[in-house]
Amino acid sequence: MLEGPIKDHARWTPRAPAVIAQGRTVSYAQFDADIDRFAGAFLDLGIGPGSGVIALQIDVPYLHHVAICALSRIGAVSSAGHDEAAELRITDGNEPRPQQPTLRLGSDAIAAILAAPPRSIPRLDTDPDSLARVMLTSGTTLKPRRIGLSWRRLDAANHTTLRTYGAGKLGTWLALPGVDSMMGYSFAMAAWTTGGALAVTPVADLPALLETAAQGVLGVTPVQLRSLLDDLPPGFEPRPGWRIFSGGSLMPTPVAREACLRISPDLIVNYGSTEASVNALCAIDLNAPPGVVGYTPHGATVEVMAPDGESGEIRIRSSRMTYGYLDDPVETAARFRDGWFYPGDVGRRLPDGRLVLEGRVDDRMNLGGFKFMPGALEAPALECPGVVDCAAFAAPDLQGIDHCWLAVVTVPGFDRDSLAVHLSGYQGLPENRFAWIDAIPRNAMGKVERGTLRDALIAALKVGGG
Repeated sequence: MLEGPIKDHARWTPRAPAVIAQGRTVSYAQFDADIDRFAGAFLDLGIGPGSGVIALQIDVPYLHHVAICALSRIGAVSSAGHDEAAELRITDGNEPRPQQPTLRLGSDAIAAILAAPPRSIPRLDTDPDSLARVMLTSGTTLKPRRIGLSWRRLDAANHTTLRTYGAGKLGTWLALPGVDSMMGYSFAMAAWTTGGALAVTPVADLPALLETAAQGVLGVTPVQLRSLLDDLPPGFEPRPGWRIFSGGSLMPTPVAREACLRISPDLIVNYGSTEASVNALCAIDLNAPPGVVGYTPHGATVEVMAPDGESGEIRIRSSRMTYGYLDDPVETAARFRDGWFYPGDVGRRLPDGRLVLEGRVDDRMNLGGFKFMPGALEAPALECPGVVDCAAFAAPDLQGIDHCWLAVVTVPGFDRDSLAVHLSGYQGLPENRFAWIDAIPRNAMGKVERGTLRDALIAALKVGGG
């Protein structure tokens, strides 16, 4: 179980750091004792294996991790705080949610739990195929779907994490997307399995951590990495030995190039999903075509449903895969068929076997019969000096005819005419119109919310009459 290695390391290396949070370092012995305290408090409240799924919405990062591990220790199933279908919600805040039974742990209650002596919680003999954790998909275009993960599935995913993007790395693990994401949860498991430390450091304190911690793995989305690069202080000098792991959306080459120069050349790109874990990964290749996400690791099969070298829909079969969504037979039937998972992505294979991810099936634009993926326009646009972020999408004019638009975020004082000149040097791009905006709408994992862009543009065109 998730907290099992924590108990082991609390006995083997009690003074080793387990969590770095809020300016302090918590040892394995202290972390394990706090987990026992919370586990005992939950048992006293009648929470246990038969309590259903419990959503945790705890604002203090350290306590959030303690609570997740405490529920695991007593055989209860945890989920993200925004899981509206959970049977119970535990929070340290005051946000009302009338449709969901809620247990509020105020500051006094939490202080009393932490001041109590730790209790010895018997180790459970848990069925490895029983439900352990509920994760929510990122929900790019639809309501997030619920995925039930068994202990066996989590153990398989953890093994893959350690032998792929965690290979050879000990020390500190830090995932900016947070523990409610699959990346964040995987980083926590990997850190405590290896006896390393999980950092839940605020983003503002991240440069200092990179300059002081000897080695580790930093998990980010490309958007978070871009923001981190923009906020690095003058004279920033990271310690050698850090690895950057990027997931959630495609890595723009300019961002990768700058990260390799300023933080670490050890940059891993990944194509994964909550439903099927790691589907492909590789070290960044700055000379590769945009969208290269690498080779598929052992235990999974990723097929492109098209002739070699051509673009087609992707399907996945994996020992790390789940086989449906909780309480959602319609989406389960749509995405899981004959032992395959259909994520809705489009890609192709390079001659050397690497997978190139081109975008989503429903992102493909059909412009008068000319079919085009957004990434083929976004990648060259991001190479233009002064372009910070961009997203291509199709939207109709007042006559209902779809046109290609490029929403663009730039540095102050950018010469807008220079982008059109820059793009004119690339072949095969559609005629496009520019929408200059302050930020690209993205979900928690960095995926573009193209529907939001489309709706905003349609509304603006109606108001402007153009």
